[in-house]
Amino acid sequence: MDRGILQRITDAADLQDELLPGVPLVEIAGDGRVLIEHHFGVTEYGRCQVCVRVKYGFVIVTGSRLEFSRMTKDVLIISGHIDCVRLERRR
Repeated sequence: MDRGILQRITDAADLQDELLPGVPLVEIAGDGRVLIEHHFGVTEYGRCQVCVRVKYGFVIVTGSRLEFSRMTKDVLIISGHIDCVRLERRR
């Protein structure tokens, strides 16, 4: 189904975008956990920075003592001391 049609249905029904298939969802829980759904894999991993590919570009998490609490095909949970979470759009 065309994304434009799905977006119009979502808008008309007043639904949230995360209900659309493939739309990345990023949740930040305090300063200790980041959940990323609908990712396309990890492109960089270190104890201070993790870079995750998503549909629109990259989600970059920086901090200290970063580690993966959970990693599946669709869900990634990064734990540690989170300083910053940013979206870097693909150009």
